[in-house]
Amino acid sequence: MKKLKNTVGELNTMIMAGEIAKAFEKYYGENVIIQVNGNSPVSGKEANRKREMIFLKEIEKLNSAEIKSVTFGGEDDNVSMTEWEINIENKAGEEKTIYRVNVQHWKDDQIINERLYFCGDQKF
Repeated sequence: MKKLKNTVGELNTMIMAGEIAKAFEKYYGENVIIQVNGNSPVSGKEANRKREMIFLKEIEKLNSAEIKSVTFGGEDDNVSMTEWEINIENKAGEEKTIYRVNVQHWKDDQIINERLYFCGDQKF
């Protein structure tokens, strides 16, 4: 569990520093499955990279990324959950605060499955 806590800490530090794409490359497995809210899951790193790039292209500036809570568990102590409050600005200068929870299943220091739960309307 301590190793997972350290790995999640490193991932979250990269995200808070705005190194989202770099963190994705380092910590997400090639066959990762990511599901956003109740939408259909997206399988594979390449397909999820494309999905993530669409989101990142809309962001002009990361004003802040704050972790509200982190918890760990799962049958094999391989699950982390991070609650985020993220303030971003788009290219039109509009600011928005995003509230989300990432539920991540890990294997061999890589995320193999992730579910993202957003609170309310999280689109620009």
